Amino acid sequence: MSRLFHWLAGSSGENARQAPSSPSLESQRVPALHGKELAKGFGQGETRTLAVQDVSLPLHKNELTLLMGPSGSGKSTLLALISGLLRPDAGQVHALGEEMWTHSNVELERFRLKHCSYIFQGCNLFPALTARQQLELVLRWGEGASHSAARERSTAMLTQLGLAKKSHLRPAQLSGGEKQRVAIARALVKEPSFLFADEPTSALDWDNGQQVIDMLHQAAHERGAMVLVVTHDSRLIPYADRVHHMEDGRLVSEAGPTQPVLHQQSAPPALPLTKPVFQPRRVSVQALLQEASA
Repeated sequence: MSRLFHWLAGSSGENARQAPSSPSLESQRVPALHGKELAKGFGQGETRTLAVQDVSLPLHKNELTLLMGPSGSGKSTLLALISGLLRPDAGQVHALGEEMWTHSNVELERFRLKHCSYIFQGCNLFPALTARQQLELVLRWGEGASHSAARERSTAMLTQLGLAKKSHLRPAQLSGGEKQRVAIARALVKEPSFLFADEPTSALDWDNGQQVIDMLHQAAHERGAMVLVVTHDSRLIPYADRVHHMEDGRLVSEAGPTQPVLHQQSAPPALPLTKPVFQPRRVSVQALLQEASA
């Protein structure tokens, strides 16, 4: 297991894509996460469908990458494969220099807990927890943060997303857009190395959507994360460093690195959060609720 948490040596970088404007510099960059010749199908026999076909995708720290394409093109499946949520039928995923799928399920769970955050279309919030408790649980269970530290950081993140007055409400009491922002806050509060988002602005108006994409860009460029966003929203393109288009399970084009047209409005400042020390602990939902009511 120790080798999993020491994925610090990069691969040779020979497959890294070259940017047209600076090929020599780009060729020296080693992807933090690299899917190679990935394939995934669903069904059996004549009904079998290939959702992803022979896709290679290098992803770098300090970059926000968009994955676009029509519905059914395989975008969400590719995100699941490259983020360690879905085992590919063929191909490899190299994360921080080692092949992800050679490790046990327990090692993969620990890796995701330490390094990854996810934003799903369905939000996946705990019905019994308030908005603030959704974030506190991540910090206390994943990092071993104290109750006071978890509450302070959770409150700060919700405030940044305009949810301070809704922090005591449970998901059933929130609108669809508010639940989506809580899910985004939960993903950002732990300062992940890898951030994966599936349609993060789909339930938001553009004012809130612009704030979210600003924060995702900030996570990449100010906190050094690798950010991969699956989206249909073409308004996000100016904010991306790279844009990949997918059709029929294949990558058909790439644009980038681009020069993002950012901050038409002033973006919220980065939270002064310290990098957490990874000390996972178990925290029961019941205990969290009892502390909240104390």
